[in-house]
Formats: sequence, structure tokens, C-alpha cells
Amino acid sequence: MLRVGELRKKRILVVEDDPVGQFVVVDALTAHGYDVSLARTGPEGIAMAHATQPDLILCDVLLPQKSGFEVCFEVKRSARTRDVPVVFMSAVCRDSYAEAYAAIDLRAEAYFVKPFRMGALVSRIRGLLTT
Repeated sequence: MLRVGELRKKRILVVEDDPVGQFVVVDALTAHGYDVSLARTGPEGIAMAHATQPDLILCDVLLPQKSGFEVCFEVKRSARTRDVPVVFMSAVCRDSYAEAYAAIDLRAEAYFVKPFRMGALVSRIRGLLTT
């Protein structure tokens, strides 16, 4: 329980199946003071988003069982999680169509093409969580 004057750490759900990607992103976000949880599949990401109500979801596009696009669609259509910002990252879906689809059709807040600068990602996340 928080005491008066204490701030709760912002919670970020990372949905990533690649072990190296998991390590890099989770380590960097934890080092910047975020409370990070990890899901490794699309369905696990959706379930964790509904159960934990994170402040932001950082989601890979290509995931086992359900894509990151499907994760975002499910999160954004639920009344409980529709306002949670979703940030995509992808090494495979690198074209402007994928970015436009994520932003316009899925209402995702950002799209990062791997490899990306971690500083740019953290800066964008910080901006989304302070608005």
C-alpha cells in the first residue's frame, strides 16, 4: 500500500517472445524505474493486460498464437484497457503500411522498427506516461 506522498511506479507490460529482446527491453525499462512484467505470447499478453491493468503495453508484432496487432485490437476494444497506450516494436513489419495500420486502425500510440535506439523508446514511453 502506498503512503501519503509516495508515487506508484508506472507499470509496463512487455509482450515479447524473443529472449534477447526480453532481456534488453526489460532491463532498460527497469533501470529507468518502471515496474515491468513480461508476457511471451499474444494470449498471455491479453490476459495479463486485463488482469494487471498496466500503464503502458510495449508489444512485439510477431508473437506466438496471436500477433501483436491482435493483442492491440483486443486491448483497445475492452472498456477496462482501451485507454492503455500501446507501443509496437518490430523487426519484420518495417514498412509504412504497418505503421499506418497500427496508428490509424488500431489506435496504437507509437511504432518502433528494430533495431531502435533505447533512448528514443524510453523517451517516447516517458512522454506517454506523463500526459
